[in-house]
Amino acid sequence: SSGINAEYGVILFLAEAAVGIIAFIMKEKVKEVVQEHMYDSIKAYRDDSDLRDAVNVAQRTFKCCGVKSFTDWQENAYFKCCNEGIESCGVPYSCCNITLQVNLFCGVNIMDYKQDEFCKSNQTFVPSSNLKEDYGGGKHIYEDGCLDTMEGWFNKNLYYVGGAALGVAIVQVGGVWLSQSLIHKIKVAAAGGYYK
Repeated sequence: SSGINAEYGVILFLAEAAVGIIAFIMKEKVKEVVQEHMYDSIKAYRDDSDLRDAVNVAQRTFKCCGVKSFTDWQENAYFKCCNEGIESCGVPYSCCNITLQVNLFCGVNIMDYKQDEFCKSNQTFVPSSNLKEDYGGGKHIYEDGCLDTMEGWFNKNLYYVGGAALGVAIVQVGGVWLSQSLIHKIKVAAAGGYYK
């Protein structure tokens, strides 16, 4: 029984190490998967409040908007310029470059476009050059996408992330060792022996 517990602990530790190593080696594939999930999050932004909160926290924390740029929000039905909603041609408030007060409508109608040309063409999003004049240059919204911003943060803090992962691994290995030591002492005491 105690050997099985130790085996599970070692297997868990090795699996975590393998996932970390594979993620590091296959960095581009991991980036593709993350990018795909980020686009899915944009599409489902209004469908799930927890997802919406997570996206807003990420965009505010990393000062970014969308996946590759703010125009990615054209993938969401509510923000798409061809739609007739209050949010059309806009981005979520978390894309806004506001330091003191959150204005929930700061990202509304920020793109300038000719509806006849855009909505009837094969374009899937309004080009970033169609951002209204007063909004450009990062004055009102973050224009950079979150994928590259987060990757840059991760690469910049790689040693800290690696150190935290190593710290967790050491705690796990220590926990397995201590539990095995305790199990051994209990067995010796239960057998009537004296453990030195």
